[in-house]
Amino acid sequence: MRTLKTTATFIIIIIITALCSKAQFYINTNTSYGFDLAPMSISANYSPSKIESVKSSFGKGLDFGIGVGYHFNKNLAAEIDFTYLIGDKVEFTDAMDPYTPPQTEQLRGRMYRIIPTLKFSAAENRIKPYAKIGCVLGLGTTLTDKSVSYYSMWGGNIDKIEETAVFSGGMSFGFKGNLGLDIDLTDKWGLFAEINFISQSWAPKQLETTSYTINGEDKLATLDQREKVTEFVDSYNPSVSIEPYQNNKSLKIYLPYSSWGANIGIKYVFGKKE
Repeated sequence: MRTLKTTATFIIIIIITALCSKAQFYINTNTSYGFDLAPMSISANYSPSKIESVKSSFGKGLDFGIGVGYHFNKNLAAEIDFTYLIGDKVEFTDAMDPYTPPQTEQLRGRMYRIIPTLKFSAAENRIKPYAKIGCVLGLGTTLTDKSVSYYSMWGGNIDKIEETAVFSGGMSFGFKGNLGLDIDLTDKWGLFAEINFISQSWAPKQLETTSYTINGEDKLATLDQREKVTEFVDSYNPSVSIEPYQNNKSLKIYLPYSSWGANIGIKYVFGKKE
């Protein structure tokens, strides 16, 4: 929360200073689709004839938002973008049991990103190539895990178990680089197109089961606390027993959020050109 307040204050100061000084202050909107970059093995697809690793990055998906920038001169600017990532689904199945339908699992991430960068532009022309480099701060990140499993009972009955669990908590840090083109349409309006690269991972603080049904009947209340909530820590003592009313503990994990993608957007410039 303190980070968000500090960032908001910084942006307001930039806006007021830029407008009062008639400097080259600008705002932009952007939409980007990210592909896998440095994917990691998430799980596997299992079948009697083949076991196949499923590799992906939870940073793959749609990223959109707004940004503000300030030109120090014709070749150097500072920007800060605020984006929201809607990750693609990562899915895998287990079809090893011939007596039940295949078990399925689906993961999908969400993340708010604050991205401050420095922008280096070529000479003043209608079409200007540029490069940007900066860091990425991930906030409010969640990863939703939905699974459907089956349990074969005596007598041929099969129970269908549906569970939803959410990874959450913790900030994420990374780095971002961009290569692009600014295209001036008028003195005020412009377009930009770029290729971007993000290197990022996230370590959640906890995993909580939020939904648990058996054959469509809500059974969440039948789970004790240690079955519903897991805390991720750097270390713990395995000889200390965890009571039913306590959170379970597990070693911290790092999940991949790196991506590369194409980004297009609209830019509006305040102030006068030099």
